[in-house]
Amino acid sequence: MSAEDTAFDEDALASRVGSRLRGLRQDRGLTLAALSRSCGVSVSYLSAVEKGVNHPSLHTLAAITEALGVSIRTVVADEGQETIRLSAIPRQPSSAAEVSHPLLTLRASIVSAAAGDEGTCPVDLKDRGLFLYVVTGAVVVRVDGTEYTLDTGDALDVTELSEATWRSPVASEVTWVSCPSRRR
Repeated sequence: MSAEDTAFDEDALASRVGSRLRGLRQDRGLTLAALSRSCGVSVSYLSAVEKGVNHPSLHTLAAITEALGVSIRTVVADEGQETIRLSAIPRQPSSAAEVSHPLLTLRASIVSAAAGDEGTCPVDLKDRGLFLYVVTGAVVVRVDGTEYTLDTGDALDVTELSEATWRSPVASEVTWVSCPSRRR
């Protein structure tokens, strides 16, 4: 591998790490200034790290991740490994499976429900929007007190909400996805 190839790989790594740090910071609702105060790294340096321009030392990366409440491993997980994750979709009634990768900002679960099952939203909603799609069957979803009846092929997209519950009048399979709120 030539010196140019090594520099390219380091820049790509710095970009991926920076992007993950930015996502973690934004997921926690922190500004660059707030994170700077928590970790003792200047705002301009943090910004450059998030953009992949600066390559933080191990000590600096540790300070940043500690302030974000995550491990360094979380930020560099899967480096050098394939970025594909296989998940099983539950096929038995009354089961749920999280099918999203832990480093993504999207959180996805698939719920297979028998007639009469009910529950709370299977994905995190704190400062997040919600999208759900009824793959089969029907589901009644209550979002902040308002009920929506959805049948096979129907979808619901909610920008801001505080709670969501569901009940399944018939056997159903529903995909639930949450993502950072668009109104941040």
